[in-house]
Amino acid sequence: MKPILKIENMNIAFQQKSGKKIIVENGEFEVNPGEFVLILGENGAGKSSIFRSIVREDTRSNNDSRDMYFKGELIDTQDKLDDFRRSIGYARQEDDADRFFSRKVWDYIRDYVNNSNQLHGAEAYREMQSVYDALKCDKYADGEFKERKLSKCSGGEKRMATLLAALSRTKSDLFVLDEPINNLDAYHARLLNNYLAKLKKRENPPGILVITHCHMFQCVDKVYKLSKGKITRIEDYKPKSCYGECNACGLYDEEE
Repeated sequence: MKPILKIENMNIAFQQKSGKKIIVENGEFEVNPGEFVLILGENGAGKSSIFRSIVREDTRSNNDSRDMYFKGELIDTQDKLDDFRRSIGYARQEDDADRFFSRKVWDYIRDYVNNSNQLHGAEAYREMQSVYDALKCDKYADGEFKERKLSKCSGGEKRMATLLAALSRTKSDLFVLDEPINNLDAYHARLLNNYLAKLKKRENPPGILVITHCHMFQCVDKVYKLSKGKITRIEDYKPKSCYGECNACGLYDEEE
């Protein structure tokens, strides 16, 4: 099986007054179609630097290089990178909502989806609504979440708006989410886990890459850990959660 995403020779470093700080050295990992993959790491380990290196938006590093293959093709030009970004659903740890504070939530999500090469018009609206309903977003803002301006949103609401935008690109072959449960309440964190787990059961399921410090995610196929500049595969991942117990299918209770 050809990986949907393959990273080789990832090297990320920052130049500091005290010298070069290595974030990742000769890192490699891959995500196959239908796989749910985690990259775990403690706060400050450099996980978001990996995310920024993948999507190549605001790398913030003085030294950032990697060989990235998407569907087997080396992404080595700006045009290929732009097409890659339009072909996937991705959510930064720093919420996009902060950059579009004057927009309404629904308008922001619609523009993000329409900027892909996947969905437009009525089809895009249907997919946006399906994800909105699955994550029970009417619980926000007394049912008026769609019409709320991002500038009026709480931290959790901004996080959910960013996740909704990424996940509403429902025809993506790959989703890349950086610290997705940050600022979410326990109820919506459980719903997010369940939504990602159910994505794996779709016909032609996407690859899912979650970069996080949290061990709450169930139904995970492969786990890497970032520590001291090294990305290593770990085999003994055991979900640990303060969000309640899961059923045999790896799904949390969806009652509040």
